[in-house]
Amino acid sequence: MTKTPIRHPLVAPRASAETELSALLDEIPGWPDAMLVHMHKRFGTSRLFRVHHDPDGPLTASALTLRAAALEEMDRRGLEALAEDEG
Repeated sequence: MTKTPIRHPLVAPRASAETELSALLDEIPGWPDAMLVHMHKRFGTSRLFRVHHDPDGPLTASALTLRAAALEEMDRRGLEALAEDEG
């Protein structure tokens, strides 16, 4: 007898998720340089920004959006991204 794999229920995004993402995107240009560089790295490395919080899973759509916005602001300021093992 084989066991059926456990399936996690699909969870709908919170109603406020898009509003929160938009507000965070609006804040990025006001972040100090060090915070901007740190958060760009964090958006790509933290499991909080990965599907099902799987450390090896793909980045969420929101993480990709935030990371791109942070990188765009860094480029505008002439800042370079940290390597994954830095900072």
